[in-house]
Amino acid sequence: MNVSVKKNYFITIEGIEGVGKTTSAAYVESLLQDAGIHFVRTREPGGTEIAEKIRELLLMHHQEHMHIDTELLLFFAGRAQHVHQKIKPALDKGDWVLCDRFTDASFAYQCGGRGIPEQRIEQLERWVLGDFRPDITILLHARYHLPLRLLPGIKL
Repeated sequence: MNVSVKKNYFITIEGIEGVGKTTSAAYVESLLQDAGIHFVRTREPGGTEIAEKIRELLLMHHQEHMHIDTELLLFFAGRAQHVHQKIKPALDKGDWVLCDRFTDASFAYQCGGRGIPEQRIEQLERWVLGDFRPDITILLHARYHLPLRLLPGIKL
């Protein structure tokens, strides 16, 4: 019997703004460092030069209303670049990948928040990612008022 043991993992951290993704990612990063594991830490949107430019478009479009389909397509365009240029090459090298947000965020924000049909996001996910998925997703959850308290200018 030939059993192969996976040597590296693609880990994503998901959660709403202010829930502690950055703090949790730093903790996981310290665990990986202490264990002597080579890893790449990255984020979405972003992670590559092209994906960072797309991030700028997504976050700085206040002068002009961005259609929800445009927004969704930009997220997946950045994700395609990110996966093919950074995530898969790191995994192919044997490194672990720790990513702040991934496709789950599209389902939460574009489907749940913006009303884009789930099937449309699933179609894009299949087209862009095929069967590529994170090995582990850490979903952070907190009572709604706790994360808000951490954001600048919010008083509860």
